[in-house]
Amino acid sequence: MAKTLPPNNPAYTAFLEEFTSYTTEALRHQNPAVSDSLNRRQIPPSQVRPLERSYQISLKLGDDLPLNPIKKQILQQIDAVVYFLRDFHIGVLGQRTSLFHLYEVEIQVESHLRYQLTFESGKLLIQIPYWQMAVLDRYLPYQKLKYRWHRGNHLPRFSHIRKIWWLVDPIGELRYNLRSMLVLAIQKQILGIDKLFVKFNLLDKGNQKHRAVQGDNQNQTELKNHAIAFLKATVKEEKLGVNLDLVLENQDDATIAQLLAVYKKNLADIDQMEELIETGAFTLQEKLNEEQSQVDIKMFGFVNVGNYHRIDVAVNVSKDYLKKYVDVIPRKTEIKAVQFGFVNVYTVDDITVKPNFHGALTLNFETAALERALKELELVQ
Repeated sequence: MAKTLPPNNPAYTAFLEEFTSYTTEALRHQNPAVSDSLNRRQIPPSQVRPLERSYQISLKLGDDLPLNPIKKQILQQIDAVVYFLRDFHIGVLGQRTSLFHLYEVEIQVESHLRYQLTFESGKLLIQIPYWQMAVLDRYLPYQKLKYRWHRGNHLPRFSHIRKIWWLVDPIGELRYNLRSMLVLAIQKQILGIDKLFVKFNLLDKGNQKHRAVQGDNQNQTELKNHAIAFLKATVKEEKLGVNLDLVLENQDDATIAQLLAVYKKNLADIDQMEELIETGAFTLQEKLNEEQSQVDIKMFGFVNVGNYHRIDVAVNVSKDYLKKYVDVIPRKTEIKAVQFGFVNVYTVDDITVKPNFHGALTLNFETAALERALKELELVQ
């Protein structure tokens, strides 16, 4: 949906209806692409809000500015924003994130503006000077918009958050990789549960509801043994803090079946998965703050330019109860550089290995989901 406060410009006021219709239809047109992409990640359409209900695109045009010279550019800007929102929605798996979630994009065209992006309270503001749009045919294309977002150009230049934007960007490489890893792990576990349901006739093919096993004691014992073996191979009991054999050995077949069903439901809970990603990212940030890095750089020459970056911003909003399900492989960094020459330029950046950081994180989402299921059924305290 699009809306704005109309200035004293009759042509602009008349254009608002066309703008609203075009924006809504453009967002709606991208829903199949979002659904197809998320379906491949085993996220059902029922868990994904349509784009036109999730995001708002608005327009603000300066008073008494001629509209006709920039109508084409405004529509091009809408298209660019819609493509960006489509990718954003796919990147966050159709869910809302706790940090830097995007709700609204405003396109602002004024005479006195600078060409820039700003972000505040879930609103991304694209500011374009009128003369650039009218004379230079300028707008912010989709690829440049996406590039600037990933670079953190929408944040204040000296913002502490901008220094660690790679860590908190909801659609950045780190979080994208973490989501991809968890989705694959979840799919594997759900497939394993479904195999157990089929093996013991727990999956009613008519309505896909789980039901208790009907059979002899041997069948019930087999279900219990298979379920315990599957869960023990799936989760880390030392993280869980309980002995699954002891917890489940005296449970009947109906309880075992119910536990598997609740566990499967929790595995598909994208919100909790996002919480664990949040926890993992900020636990990693804490570890990087604690790591002991040694930097020894010697330079000889007429001109020396150095650039060494460390993550030194204390930001932590992680969920304490999920921290036990995050393992970070510690690293000790030792950097030495010796350079000679007329002009020496060096850069040492601790976050240049960020694409590999997801390999240094272990997120035990399966164990977290099982603990939640055990507590929901009151099998553990």
